[in-house]
Amino acid sequence: MKDLFMPYEALTREAVALAARLLHEAQRHITRQEKRQAAKIAGLLTDPHGKTLTMAMVDQAFRSHTPARIADQIGYLLGVYGMPRYFAWWERVALGIGSWLGHYLPRLIVPLIVAKLRHETQHLIVPAEEDRFRAYLHKRRQSGMRLNINQLGEAILGEEEARRRLQAYLTLLSRPDVEYISVKISSIFSQINLVAFEHTVAAIKDRLRALYRQAMQHTYVWPDGRCVPKFVNLDMEEYRDLHLTVAAFTQVLDEPEFLTHRAGIVLQAYLPDSATVQRELTAWALRRVERGGAPIKVRLVKGANLALERVEAAWHSWPQAPYQSNCSMSPMPCCSGTTMACKTRSSLKCWKAWQTIRRGPCKPPQAVCCSMPRWSSGQISTVPLPILCGV
Repeated sequence: MKDLFMPYEALTREAVALAARLLHEAQRHITRQEKRQAAKIAGLLTDPHGKTLTMAMVDQAFRSHTPARIADQIGYLLGVYGMPRYFAWWERVALGIGSWLGHYLPRLIVPLIVAKLRHETQHLIVPAEEDRFRAYLHKRRQSGMRLNINQLGEAILGEEEARRRLQAYLTLLSRPDVEYISVKISSIFSQINLVAFEHTVAAIKDRLRALYRQAMQHTYVWPDGRCVPKFVNLDMEEYRDLHLTVAAFTQVLDEPEFLTHRAGIVLQAYLPDSATVQRELTAWALRRVERGGAPIKVRLVKGANLALERVEAAWHSWPQAPYQSNCSMSPMPCCSGTTMACKTRSSLKCWKAWQTIRRGPCKPPQAVCCSMPRWSSGQISTVPLPILCGV
């Protein structure tokens, strides 16, 4: 991007051209193995029953640690959904034989099925076991990549689980090899109630204060010796969380204790509300910086819960919150208007990133989006690269 303050239409054309250059560059360096992996993922997306079976296997079959229970669930799911069409012929044969033998020899067959799944995802998912996770972080650190660690998992069911998840985030922030984490409010507070909006916001604020204090108490040292504060990014999931997250985020960061602390928040482009929220965040960030506060970051993502939001709306017979499809999204300017953009550069940093996060089959995994861009003299100096990490 040569000029962030050009007219909006020209800025849009620049963004499209940049995306095209990134895509062409990625395709130019793609390996044969990556082509095979891309073909399999494309097949998965065009095989509705296969996709449902795969998600059900990951979500249901591997929750148990009992081989016989896993084998029984795999057989049941294959009976309901059938064999995935996107599998190679030999994979279909192997899965069918393995499912049949698993009823008789579960302790022998089930570990082989689990090992196959881990092998298929090893290029995307890094094991969360301490030694291997530490080695991965060290390797990326030495290559100059910045890592955004996200503890994955669906919305929690109780406060005991919420406290465990909060402690896991605090532990991540205390690690010397972790610089940046992402947090969903639904993962640190289980009793979200939109009717009791203020009460819910107050409870979320207590958890955010603990996270921000931990981030302020620890620093991250780059290989070149630079020392930077730990960073907490508030992620988004369901539409119901949007205004709760923004309210808790702005209210805590307005407190004197956290005025000079730098933090971030995610906005989903498929929500029409996000454009208005972005403008409100921009105005708030400007006021905060004028009071001597730190800037914030806004990470703009496409949004990955369209199907869930559609089902939720149909179930309750109300209009769905997101646009009807990803293709019908209206462009959402990050810094709209020349005057606002000029004022905003130091108080709000915006970029578009992509994230596709799926839950792994075992313990709560972690996801990484690496190489976050920074503004330098009105230009992007690094490029966002999505990486999944962690069963």
